[in-house]
Amino acid sequence: MPIELFLDAISDGFVALDADWKITYANTSAGRICGLMPETMIDRNYREVFAGLAGALFDVQLRQAAERRQLLEFETHYLSCQRWFHIKVLPLPVAGLAVFFHDITERKQTEAERVEAVACERQAQHEAQTLHEVAASIAGEAEHELQRREAAGDATSLLGAIVDSSDDAIISKDLNGVITSWNNSAQRLFGYTAEEAVGRSVAELLIPQDRQEEEPKILERLARGERVDHFETVRHHKDGTLLDISLTISPIKDQQGRIIGASKIARDITERRRFEKRLAEQAHLLDLTGDAIIGRNRQDRIVYWNRAAEELYGFTREEAIGQISHELLHTEFPEPLPTILEALWRDSRWSGELSHASRSGSRIIAFSRWVAERDDKGELIRILESNNDITERVHVQEELRRANLDLEQFAYSASHDLQEPLRTIKIYSQLLTGASPGAAETTEFLGYLRDAATRMELLVRDLLAYAKVNQMERPLEPVAASDALAAALGNLAGAVAESGAEITFEELPAVRVHEMHLQQLFQNLIGNSIKYRDPHRPLAVCIGVRRDNESWVFSVSDNGIGIAAEYKEQIFGLFSRLHNSDKYSGTGIGLAICQRIVERYHGRIWVDSEPGCGSTFHFSLSR
Repeated sequence: MPIELFLDAISDGFVALDADWKITYANTSAGRICGLMPETMIDRNYREVFAGLAGALFDVQLRQAAERRQLLEFETHYLSCQRWFHIKVLPLPVAGLAVFFHDITERKQTEAERVEAVACERQAQHEAQTLHEVAASIAGEAEHELQRREAAGDATSLLGAIVDSSDDAIISKDLNGVITSWNNSAQRLFGYTAEEAVGRSVAELLIPQDRQEEEPKILERLARGERVDHFETVRHHKDGTLLDISLTISPIKDQQGRIIGASKIARDITERRRFEKRLAEQAHLLDLTGDAIIGRNRQDRIVYWNRAAEELYGFTREEAIGQISHELLHTEFPEPLPTILEALWRDSRWSGELSHASRSGSRIIAFSRWVAERDDKGELIRILESNNDITERVHVQEELRRANLDLEQFAYSASHDLQEPLRTIKIYSQLLTGASPGAAETTEFLGYLRDAATRMELLVRDLLAYAKVNQMERPLEPVAASDALAAALGNLAGAVAESGAEITFEELPAVRVHEMHLQQLFQNLIGNSIKYRDPHRPLAVCIGVRRDNESWVFSVSDNGIGIAAEYKEQIFGLFSRLHNSDKYSGTGIGLAICQRIVERYHGRIWVDSEPGCGSTFHFSLSR
C-alpha cells in the first residue's frame, strides 16, 4: 500500500511539516480535527491551521523534536474543538517533522469520571461508616446515602462504557497475571472475546514462547508500584499471527493503597514497525553501496550520510548531518554552482566531476550524480547525491597525458638534441678520412669525436633514467629522507669538495617514496646548485623541510646565479638548457627527471629565484 493511502486510512490525525514549519501533507483525520479539507492545509504554517492548538507547550515540543532529532510525546488540549490529544512528533529522515494526533478526549473524560467515581465511592464508604456508628440516624440520611451509592454505581457504569468504546485495548489483570477485564478493542486487536479471555493468564493467552520472561518482570515492577510506559513488544493474535504492540501498564490500588492488580493499555504498532522496517531496509541498501550517498535539503544541508561517505571522506554521520555539504567538503565545482543548480532544477538531474577535501585534507576527485526530488507542485524537496571516487583513475589519465606529452617532446628532442652529437661524429669522421695519421689535426678531430660520443652517452643515460622513473613500484613503508640525502651527498663528494660548497640541512622526515628516487631528487638539485654557482662568492646550499597539511615540502636553496622569471617553467622541459654547453656541462634532462619523479607521487615541484641572488627549488611529497 502506498504510504499516503496508509496515512489517510488511519484514525489518528497526521501532518508532515517541512523545515520552514509549513504543512506538506495532511491526512483526512487531520482535516477533520481542524475543520478543513486536507488539500487546503498544504503549504500553510501549522500555527495558522491549528490556531487553537499552537501555543507554548506545542511550539516548544515541536522545536525540541526538530533540534534533538528524536521522538517526543505529550498531551495537550485543543481549544477550538474542545478535545484532548496525545501528540507524537517524529523527525523525518530528510528534514521536517511527522506529527500524529491521537484523540484521547474519551480517555481524559474517563480518567476524570474515574476520579469522580472513586471520590464518590470513598465518600459513600465514609457515609456508610457514619451510618454504622449512628445506627439511630434518621431515615432521610439513609436515603441520601443510598442516592450517593447509586450515583457511584452510575459513574462506574459510565466508566465501563467509556473503556469499551476506547480505540485502544484496555485490559486489567491481578498480580498473578490473570485477566479480570477485557474491553471491545481488546477483542478487535487480539481476536478473543471477553468470555474467552477473562480468567486466563496473559502469559498463556497472548505472550509468545520466546518472550515468556517478560510477564514476571512486569509483575515484579507492578508489585513495587512502578508504572510501565510504552513498552514495545510482540503478542499473539488468536489466529496465531504476531502483532507489534506498545504497552502502558499501571498498578491498581484498593482503598487502603494496596496494589491489587494492573490496568494495561495495548496499542497495535504493527504498521508503524513495518514502515520503520522499510525505512531501515532502504537506509541499509544505501549503506551497502560502494558510492558515497549524500542527501541534502533545500538549504543544501546534509540530512543523510551513508557508511561509504564516512569511509571516503572521514567524517562520521553525526559530524556530517546538518552541515552545508560544499562547505564541509570544500567542494571545487567544474562550473559555477548557480549554473549547476539551474541545470538540476530544469532537468531534475546533473552529473560531473567534483573535487572534495577529506577530513585529512587530501583531495578526492569524484564523479557525482545529483537527482532532485520534487513535491506534487514541482517544488524541490531534497537532492540525492551519489559520489564515486575516481581519484586514481584521474591520476592515471593525467599520467598518461603527461606520458604522451613526454613522448612528443622526446620525439622532437631525438630529432634535434640527439642528432647534434651525431652530426659532430659524422663531420669529423669524414675529416679523419682525409687526414694524415699522427698529424696534429688528427688528434684534434679525435678529441671532438670523443666529446661527441661522451655527450651522446650522457644523453642516452639520462633518457633511460627519465624513462625508468615510472617503472619502480611505490614502496610499502616510508623511507628516511636523511638517508637518501646522505647517499646523494656521497655521490657528489668530489664536486662539493672542488667547489668548496658549504652544505647545511635540517632533520628530514620519512616519506613514502622509493629511496632511489629521493636520492636522485637531492642529487640533481644539489648538483645544479654546484654547477650554477656564482664565481664571485662562496657557494652555500641549504636543504630544509616544512609541513603543509598532509604533505612535506622540501626545499634546496643556494646563492648561485639565479634564474630569470620567464624561464621558471621552461627549465623543467626535456633537453631544456638556458646556458651554452661550453660554459655549463649537462644534458638538460636533470630537472625534467626531478619533475617526473615528484609527479609520480602526485606532488609538485617549482622554483623561486632572482637573477644574481640564487634559487630555491621546492617539491612536495605526501606524508
